[in-house]
Amino acid sequence: MAQLKKPTIKNPDLVAAMADFKQSQNPQTEEAMLSAIQEASFIAPISLRTSLDEVEPDENGQRQVQASLMAVTNKAGTKLFPAFTDWLEFLKWKNDPDAETMVITFDQYCDILLKQNIDIRGIVINPAENNIVMHKEKMAEIKGVTLPETSTATPNTNGNHTISPLLGTDKLTNPDVVAAAVRLRNEPSQEVQNQLFTALRKGRFVAPAIIRDFPKEVKPGEKANAKAEFIMINRDDKKFLPIFTSLSELQKWTAAPQCSALPMTFAQYTGMLSTPQNTAAGIVIDPFTIGLAFTKEQVMAIQPRLELQELKVIPMDMLQELKTHMETIPSIKKAYLAGIKANGTDGHLILLELDDPKTDIRELAEPIAQIAKKHGSCVVAPVESPLGKQATEGKAPFYEA
Repeated sequence: MAQLKKPTIKNPDLVAAMADFKQSQNPQTEEAMLSAIQEASFIAPISLRTSLDEVEPDENGQRQVQASLMAVTNKAGTKLFPAFTDWLEFLKWKNDPDAETMVITFDQYCDILLKQNIDIRGIVINPAENNIVMHKEKMAEIKGVTLPETSTATPNTNGNHTISPLLGTDKLTNPDVVAAAVRLRNEPSQEVQNQLFTALRKGRFVAPAIIRDFPKEVKPGEKANAKAEFIMINRDDKKFLPIFTSLSELQKWTAAPQCSALPMTFAQYTGMLSTPQNTAAGIVIDPFTIGLAFTKEQVMAIQPRLELQELKVIPMDMLQELKTHMETIPSIKKAYLAGIKANGTDGHLILLELDDPKTDIRELAEPIAQIAKKHGSCVVAPVESPLGKQATEGKAPFYEA
């Protein structure tokens, strides 16, 4: 049987740019990779509608056959054209030296995907290993064109790729975090760092996740149980949990897989990092704009991992000093003492019951913490907090106004 000539192209610049992006995902490495993609020619698997043996050669001895590009479908059901940087990458995906292929440029992919109404969402480069996905919305953005209105592409806020915002993530913004993080990058100081840490503890963020085992039908009033696999990002040969301050920031991650956006508190990020099976080295805030990273140890200091425990020794002199101080604060009705372990360190938990539960406890906590810290680490919290309710159950206060 006659065969098409096998392609001999290679793309060393693109392969290197993809490796750099996989190692450290930031705006610079992404821009370099996208530029290399636009200059590349790819190997594409095709399906021949007629074989070469069935076609008579023309006056120049050439055979003209009809062929169509082959598409693949990922686990989420998304159809993509596979594109390979070289023949070895193709063989990793399909170990068939006799497979029919053709060479196609990025511009030719754009002509097919952007000008024709086909049910293909984009291309996936080297799907056997690197698995870099570029959806047609990003291709349209690069080419400066508008997708046809009849296109079957799924629209989204930023036009990059399909992200399903769940549980109100499309409404989340964190201006205080963004302002403090940008300021910290430009003028690092302890004061600005403390402002950022405070904003992080208060914020609710957007986390990319792949939802698995979600039931097809959920009756009203029923709880839906599903597994969420949170996606990490590569940075300097390490994996980090990305914290996105808004959905639009997540949508800047053009190489992200098709995923869902879930709301996450900073305490929940800390909880994930503290589990032994988690391999993340830390967190990175808005990796494609701010790119501010913190190690796991730094994160634990920002948001201590707290565990209640019984006090081995009750420091009576500390209690007496606290009572004397609290007598000068009319808004404090009662105060309780419990034992706590913060990031593995033993300490004291002081719980306050106030006249007005809406009072900002931080203004009262600082002088109390300064007194207690003479005797070890200290956490001050309101009685109404989940930790406070648990710690005060069945216990008498050490101070009562």
